[in-house]
Amino acid sequence: MSLPDSSSDRPRGVLVRRPRTSIYTVLLLIALLALVFSCLLMVLELAQYGFQIKPPANLRSAAPVVGVDAQLT
Repeated sequence: MSLPDSSSDRPRGVLVRRPRTSIYTVLLLIALLALVFSCLLMVLELAQYGFQIKPPANLRSAAPVVGVDAQLT
């Protein structure tokens, strides 16, 4: 059994026309860009606070914590 000649210039397989970009694809791209932009803004906002998530001890509330976390301590 011989192998077919791979040097031929004819494309292999079924040729299918590439679908056109629809408005829904464009909306999906806009939504993705909005998410990336909002994540970038969130990182810039956290950078202003030195990436510190918890408030400093002098700014924490003196009120007791109520909830599931309070029962664990």
